[in-house]
Amino acid sequence: MDQRTLMLVALLAILGSSVLASAELERGGFVYAIEVRGTIDAGVANFMEKSIAKAERDGVALIIKLNTPGGLVSATKDIVDRMLNAKTTIVVWVTPDGAWAYSAGAYIALASNVAAMDNGTVIGAAQPQPADNKTVEAMVGWIREIAEHRGRPPEVAEDFVLKNRTMGPLEALDHGIINLIASSGGEVLNYLGSPGAEIKMIEMGLFSKALRILSDPQVVLILFIAGLLGIIVEVTTPGVGVPGIAGVICMLLALWGLGILEVNYAAVALIVLGAVLLAVEIFTPGFGAFGVGGIIALILGLAMVDKEPWVEIASDIAKGMLLGLIAIFAVILAIVRRSLKKPIRVGREAMIGEVGVAETAVDPKGLVKVRGELWTATSKERIRKGEEVLVKDVKGIELVVGRRPKA
Repeated sequence: MDQRTLMLVALLAILGSSVLASAELERGGFVYAIEVRGTIDAGVANFMEKSIAKAERDGVALIIKLNTPGGLVSATKDIVDRMLNAKTTIVVWVTPDGAWAYSAGAYIALASNVAAMDNGTVIGAAQPQPADNKTVEAMVGWIREIAEHRGRPPEVAEDFVLKNRTMGPLEALDHGIINLIASSGGEVLNYLGSPGAEIKMIEMGLFSKALRILSDPQVVLILFIAGLLGIIVEVTTPGVGVPGIAGVICMLLALWGLGILEVNYAAVALIVLGAVLLAVEIFTPGFGAFGVGGIIALILGLAMVDKEPWVEIASDIAKGMLLGLIAIFAVILAIVRRSLKKPIRVGREAMIGEVGVAETAVDPKGLVKVRGELWTATSKERIRKGEEVLVKDVKGIELVVGRRPKA
């Protein structure tokens, strides 16, 4: 067999294997799918990035079933960047019936290779709150670039931000925002040209679930305040115990969470200042100026903490919980401060002034019971058995007592 014949056989073999692979996909094959519900946060971003990487490794498409009211800008940016640079087909399917692709969800849908919507679903409403000019312009520029990159009408995408526009599947299809309306996975597979493919679901792992909790803005703020409370309680009491260990853990988790969020760091600084002022109040005699200042700083910090365009970080519930923690914090500090003002009484000083009962006659010596213990006692006056005595001094292992004055 000559060289030309060998080359022809090799080419036919390659062509045949390609045809067989294509036929296999028609008959079976598979695609991956994930379900994304709720707020778009760091946990979702981690989950989606891992799922895209898995689909790339296996050379198959990834279907993202999306239902979200919005989420964090930082997490959305990570997701969109990964989608735009993916080496496989990514389908974003807004489903089930009644699902949303608001705010962050609109950006994610626009970044897909194929966008689909179920019947009764909605996309859009991506206007930041508060809608200041700088933030709006930034978000408009970003959504325009995504739409243009995927061949979708940028002027319609802009309206999602500028006018808080929303649209259903028919209008979205008519304007070229989505590629198809689909009420079943089979319809999505048909559009992809793989009608016989199996849809394999990828479940979110424990690490991504943990990230979801720790990147929740409400949880981060509560961990932050709880951490401050625990650390200061530990500092003001002897020994290393549960409050200190728990406080350090909460603070580390909160600081990590704050690194994920788009927050107002002036607000964080005010919260820290408030905690420091409350700590100073413990050791500073006076009329509570540091304590009052600390509480004011904490309240101002909580009021200023919002910065995420699509997520209200300090909701009423979270603010209520945080104010409750501050109240508990203030009570603990007051108790600790009172305890610090009390004179330390140990040994001899602790016994002087205690009241006991004569177990035998004391004349000049006898036995008395003080604090539930029997002591040898001496007295300059005769004390009868059963009379109450007052400890006046301690000499060695003997108490000096006298008859307790009658009120």
